[in-house]
Amino acid sequence: MRIRSRRAFTLVELLVVIAIIGVLFALMLPAVQAAREAARRSQCTNNLKQWALAVANYEDALRIYPTGRMGCDCWTGDVCGTRPSSTRPGTSAFVLLLPQMEQQGLHDQLGFKKGAVAPATGCDGVTDDTAGWSTGLTQLFSMQPKSVVCPSNTAKKVSSGNWGIGSYAFNHGTYGASSTTDKVNLKHYNTGVFMYRTEIKPRDVTDGLSNTFFLGEVIDGHNPNNSNQWMIGSRHCDSLRSTENPLNTPVSAPIYLDLYDLRVNGAFSSKHPRGGLFAFGDGHVQFLGDNINLTLYRALSTRGGGETAQP
Repeated sequence: MRIRSRRAFTLVELLVVIAIIGVLFALMLPAVQAAREAARRSQCTNNLKQWALAVANYEDALRIYPTGRMGCDCWTGDVCGTRPSSTRPGTSAFVLLLPQMEQQGLHDQLGFKKGAVAPATGCDGVTDDTAGWSTGLTQLFSMQPKSVVCPSNTAKKVSSGNWGIGSYAFNHGTYGASSTTDKVNLKHYNTGVFMYRTEIKPRDVTDGLSNTFFLGEVIDGHNPNNSNQWMIGSRHCDSLRSTENPLNTPVSAPIYLDLYDLRVNGAFSSKHPRGGLFAFGDGHVQFLGDNINLTLYRALSTRGGGETAQP
């Protein structure tokens, strides 16, 4: 009788096959990761574009742009006077724009009278009438609409104070953490479009809407030194950033300000490789590289600097 032998893989052949599969997987992984990042970047671009369009719709209805921070802090001059604390909310432009983002309900729940967002208290010469402020709104403060989050950002959802974290901030201008200008001018009369209390109109943007960016990306907003709580407007951090420091400047950079025991530098930042996304006044969104000339970068953040350069 003839015995038939059954052929099978040897151990060496099996190891070769496994090695080939491993190599193919290693070759495919960067492509898969690149495709995922492209999808995240596309969603981030769409978010920024929606916010830029919301700003345009707000201006179309009210003939002014939203303020970067709705109220004053403790300053009692000019537009601020001696208003009581309840008229000095720290409400950011993101909250003001919620109706244009189809979030009228959340906008109405937050309110702008007693119980609104982060009032300025403990101010000399200002009546503190905020007893009971924020009662019952804690859950609202921790909310994080999808439109304020870039999918590439790995920030936690809320800060240590239970405030919702955002991935974007409005352009305050070129006066930043080490600016020699006094803090009143920095807050109320910076070179960008979004200020404390001061209202800017399209005619004030003499550099042109296509040459002036309105908002850009911020990462790790749960880090107190890089805080980015989306409901609040605060210089160098929450919802307001400057271009004194280059794009993607680390938190530990030499240009910073000690602010309430924190070390803040006010820089825009992004998780996208080699740069970040910015939304301009005309509604277009553009990727700016890490290596962008600092003079040009700052020129794109001023509303009336007279620059003619384009990115």
